[in-house]
Amino acid sequence: MMRPFAPLMLRSLNLHAKLMLALALLVALVAGSCAYFLIEHQREQKFVELEDRAARIADLLSHSLALPLWNVDRAAIGSQLAALAPNPEVVQFTVTAANYGVIAAAKGARRIDPANDVVRVRPIEYQPPGDAPLEKLGEIRVELSRAVATQETSDARRAILATIAAMVATLYVTTLYLLNRMVRKPINRLEEMVDRIAGGNLDARCAVESDDEIGRLAARVNAMASRLRESTMRLGESERMYRSIVENALEGIFRLDRSGRLEEANPAMARLLGFENPEALVAAGAGDAAKRPFSPHQVEVLFRELNRHGEIAALELQLQRLDGVGIWVQMSARGIADQDGHLSCLDGLLADVTSRKHALESLRRHRDELELEVGERKRTEFELRASREQLQQLSWHLEAVREEERKRIALEIHDELGQLLTALKFEISLLRMRISGDEEALGKADSMRELVEKTMWVVRNVVNYLRPAALNFGIVSALEWLAEDFNRRHSIRCQVVTDGDEPALPDSQATAVFRIAQESLTNVARHSGASHVMLTLSASDASFDLQIKDDGCGFHIDAVSAKRRHSYGLLGMAERARLIGAELSIESSPGTGTVVSLHIPLLDVVR
Repeated sequence: MMRPFAPLMLRSLNLHAKLMLALALLVALVAGSCAYFLIEHQREQKFVELEDRAARIADLLSHSLALPLWNVDRAAIGSQLAALAPNPEVVQFTVTAANYGVIAAAKGARRIDPANDVVRVRPIEYQPPGDAPLEKLGEIRVELSRAVATQETSDARRAILATIAAMVATLYVTTLYLLNRMVRKPINRLEEMVDRIAGGNLDARCAVESDDEIGRLAARVNAMASRLRESTMRLGESERMYRSIVENALEGIFRLDRSGRLEEANPAMARLLGFENPEALVAAGAGDAAKRPFSPHQVEVLFRELNRHGEIAALELQLQRLDGVGIWVQMSARGIADQDGHLSCLDGLLADVTSRKHALESLRRHRDELELEVGERKRTEFELRASREQLQQLSWHLEAVREEERKRIALEIHDELGQLLTALKFEISLLRMRISGDEEALGKADSMRELVEKTMWVVRNVVNYLRPAALNFGIVSALEWLAEDFNRRHSIRCQVVTDGDEPALPDSQATAVFRIAQESLTNVARHSGASHVMLTLSASDASFDLQIKDDGCGFHIDAVSAKRRHSYGLLGMAERARLIGAELSIESSPGTGTVVSLHIPLLDVVR
């Protein structure tokens, strides 16, 4: 029964009493704690001093009793002990001889707690004349009591506690008077003003009599009253503005309860549903459930959505006007909960979207038609893409067939026509030997031999053009032969530089690289006006790169790109690069020469 009494009593006290009680408890706690620790410190210090005193007395007696104990002078020993025995802290002094036992003792006046005494024992030693060692004669036992120090500590504690109690009482009375004068009366005046403001008198103001916390509190109460007055005025203005917005809004604004009955509606809502005014709309729904704008099923769906999602955003519904015409509306709403947290009604906003709905239907039809057209176009594009891929495959096949045919023709020309020309050359040599005596016939034979050698040279060039024999020894050899042939035909110096090991390219890739380099050198000879051209081959584990760089006049890339469809040489180079999975790029500008770069990935090529 006592536990709830203290909190109940504290609740019944006013702020003034609570402050005084807290202050008294705080002062008592702080002062008591400080006094306790101070007294304990003094008590421990006295105990330490008592132990030091016992040690000094024992040391003093151990030296002063050496000679009397040597002479067994009981009177001298007793007189020294008796001189120190009257000390109130002395319990007992005991002198013990080595061979005789206790020979002297002196007792003091106190003997309260033997277990709490301070005991020190020191040996009594005698120093004979000369260099003889110390001789132990006995020992002195000193016993001092802590009772005196304990009693002094208790007296000091009682005196300090009495002083603290007097100080707390004085401080309590003084503080009570000051708080009553400087705090309680101003707070009472503030309470009166706050009650007047809470009662609706927003013009009431507190008198600010000081610059302390209470004065500042009074100023803040006045500022609060001013802001509250301004807020009330703005609230009234906002209410009027809200009412104006609701009355003049183009969208329908309403409040609907769970039964489907309209509690409020604005004029736009009434016009939307074919009523003359909002009152007629609300009254019609209250009297006849059939005239309510929302069907029971729609009401159930709306409140179920609110319970699930907390709001309704842009929900399209089909309603029926008073004249029976169906309309489409877009609804947004939020639920209003009662005191128990259950949805009791909803506030909603309706917008007529009938025209937009019809337009959307029309757009949907056009979209379906467009999707059909797009599908047909995609199918056509797919067929065109398939045809293009077939054309590309056919182009690759034709290029392979053409290269193969060139190779076959070159072999036939080399094997058959070359052998015939060689045989013809031997026959002419034999014929020349037989007509050695006829100078005219010898001249004709020499002319025929020169024609045969020129024909063999032409055949060799044709064979190399159709299929360079150097390709059989690798792409590096083929490009070196191409550079030598270019140097023979033109005044432009051509040089081949290699970097890295030569890759083992398939025959199709090697032929395509050779043809691209051949076409590039042809363009250099025709258009660049260069004095030097360099073919650089760079090979790594992942790729093979060929760069053809000249120091000619260069050209505008954009202009050439626009005309590339009419440039069969560039188109042929690009097509060959695409067929072998390579990347072809051309860099040039007027006055800086031209760089043709070919990059071939070697992921599937065995080095």
